[in-house]
Amino acid sequence: MRLFICLLLSLLYVTNIVQSQENKYNFEALGKPVRSTIPIQFVTSTPSTGSIAWASLTDADRSALIGINLESGELTEIDLTPYGKANGVLIFKESNHIIHIYAGVPGRFFRYDVNTDKLSVIGEVTKSKYWMSTSYTIAPDGKIYVGTYPRTAVSVLDPETESVEVLDQISSTPGTEYVINPASSDDGIIYFPTGMHHGELWVYNPETKTKKQILPEYLQTYGQPRIWIAEDGKVYGKKGSTKFLCTPDGIIEGKTKPKRKRKKDHNTISHRALFINEKGALVLEDIGSKERIQVKSEFEPPAHEIYSIGDVFKEKLYGSSLKPGHVFTFDLKSRQFEDLGKITRGGVQVYDILSSSDGLYMSSYTGGYIDYFDYDEEAGPINQTSIAHLKATDNQERIVQMVYGENGHIYAPTFPIKGYLGGVLTEINTQTRVVKTFKGLIKDQSLTSITSIPMTGELLITSSIYGGTSAKPKARSAFIFIWDPETETVKYKSQPIPTARKYGKTVLASNGMVYGTAKDSIYAFDPINYKVTFKGKLKTQLQVKTPKLMLSDRAGRDGILYGVDVVNGQLFSIDSNTNHLQLLAQDDSIIGARFAEVKDDGYLYYPHDAVLMRVKVVKE
Repeated sequence: MRLFICLLLSLLYVTNIVQSQENKYNFEALGKPVRSTIPIQFVTSTPSTGSIAWASLTDADRSALIGINLESGELTEIDLTPYGKANGVLIFKESNHIIHIYAGVPGRFFRYDVNTDKLSVIGEVTKSKYWMSTSYTIAPDGKIYVGTYPRTAVSVLDPETESVEVLDQISSTPGTEYVINPASSDDGIIYFPTGMHHGELWVYNPETKTKKQILPEYLQTYGQPRIWIAEDGKVYGKKGSTKFLCTPDGIIEGKTKPKRKRKKDHNTISHRALFINEKGALVLEDIGSKERIQVKSEFEPPAHEIYSIGDVFKEKLYGSSLKPGHVFTFDLKSRQFEDLGKITRGGVQVYDILSSSDGLYMSSYTGGYIDYFDYDEEAGPINQTSIAHLKATDNQERIVQMVYGENGHIYAPTFPIKGYLGGVLTEINTQTRVVKTFKGLIKDQSLTSITSIPMTGELLITSSIYGGTSAKPKARSAFIFIWDPETETVKYKSQPIPTARKYGKTVLASNGMVYGTAKDSIYAFDPINYKVTFKGKLKTQLQVKTPKLMLSDRAGRDGILYGVDVVNGQLFSIDSNTNHLQLLAQDDSIIGARFAEVKDDGYLYYPHDAVLMRVKVVKE
C-alpha cells in the first residue's frame, strides 16, 4: 500500500509539473487557409424530398455524402468518417431514391435510401486502402468496378442484387499494386491498367472469369497505361507516345479515337446544378438564360489538410495544402490568410518553399518538380520558371526539403517514384540554375533531411530504408552521413540509432552539434570529429504510447531546440549546452502533426488537420 501511495503521489507530482508548464503555453488555432468548391455529380428527385443535388466530400477531417435541396437549401450530410476517412468517396445514382457509395478505410460499398435517409453497408469489407476519384467503370450490365490499392484489387458491385465481389491480385507482378482508371467496352469486356513500378494492361471477361495481360513488354515502362472508352463503344489507350485499340486478344497499335463524353445527370426542368461554392451555397444555372443563382445552405465547405510550411518571406509565412496542393500565405502582422491557388507544376502538395533575395523556390509532388518564382510586391509569386523535373530525369518524385549549402547552392534530398528504391541528392547552382543529381549515396535508401555545416562546408544527410509507395525495403536500418560538396563524395557514415529505419529532420545547435531524431530517440552528432556525442529519450510518466519525435530544423532565437511528440501530443525542448530534454506542455492538437517549425517571431508552427496552429516557445 505504501508503494502504491508513493507511486500515486509521484504521478500526481509529474502531472502538476506538466499542468503548470502548460499554463505558460497558449496553443493558438489560426484558421483554415484553404477551402474549395465541390462539383455536383447528379440530382435526384422524389415527391417526398423534392430535387436534391448530390456531391461527395473528402477533406482534412471528413468523408461524407452531401445533398442540398435545390429549392430550400436544406442540407443532407451523411457522415462516412466513422468507417475510416478515405482519400476519395465515390457515389453512383442507381435511381431517384437509391445511391450507392464506395468509401471507408478499408473500402466498402454502401447503400443510401434518399426517402428514408438510411445508410447501410453492402457486402464484405475489402482490403483496399486507396483509390482515385476516377478509378472506376460501369459495365453495360450496370456492375460497378472500382480499381484500388494495394494488391491490384478490384471491388465489384452488382447494383441489381447488391452483391459484392473482390477480384484480388489482377496482377501478381512485384511492385505492381495499383489498378487505376479501368474502362469497360460496350461488349462487356473490362480493361484494368495496373502499376506503378511498371505498367501492365489486363483484359477481364466477366462471363468466363478469365483475365489476360495484353500490353507488350516494350511498353511496360513506369506507370500505368491510360485508357478510355470512345464513342464507338470500344476501349482505346496510350502508353508514352504509342496509341492503340484494346481487344481481348491484345492491342492494335496506331488506332485511336477521342474519349466518349460522360453524360451528366444534374439537370431539373429549369436549372442545372453546378457546384457548392467556398461559402457552402449551391450554385445553379438557369438552363435557358445561363444566369447563375445561389441557394444558401448550412454546409461547411471543405477545408484541406495543411501539408507543409516553408520560409517567412516579406513578413508572410508560406505553406501548402494537400489535395489540392494550393500555396497559401499567413501575414504575421495582420494574421490574415491568402490562398494563392495551385501555382506549382505538382498539383498534389508542395513539400518545401525556400526564399532567395528576390523570389521563392518551391518543390512539389507529383513529378518531382522544382519551380522558381519572382516576387511582385502586389501580385506575390509570379513568372514561374521550371528548374527541375526529377521524375523525368531521375525517377524521383518527392523532393522533401531544400536548404542552402555554404557554397550558395541549394541541396535537396528525395524519395523515388512508386515501386522504386533509392533517393538522390539534388544540387542547384543558384547562379546558372544548372541541376546536378547524385545517386546511390546510400544504396537502396531514400534521403530524408539535410543540414549544412558552416564550419566545414559539408552537409549532414539522413536516410530512410523506405522508397516509393509499394516498394519493398531491402536494407534493415538507415544511416546518417557526411557529404563533401567540393569532392562530391561521402566522407563518413554512421548509424547512431542502430535499429532506426528512418531518420527525421536534423538541426544545427549553437554548440556546433547536429541533433536529430529516429522515432522515440534523440541523438547529437559532432560534424567536425564525426562522432555521436549524445543519445537520449524524452522521459515522462504521462506517455501513453511510444513517442514519435520530430524536431524543428532551426533553433529558437534563444538557442534552444524545440520539437514535438506527434503520438502523445507533447511539446519539448533540448538545451544543447547540457543535453537536457524538458517536457514543456501537452496538447492533443499536436497529435499527428506533419511538421513543427520555429520561426523568428518565437512561435512554433504546426498543423492540426486543416488548421494552422502555433505556440509561443521563445519568451520575450
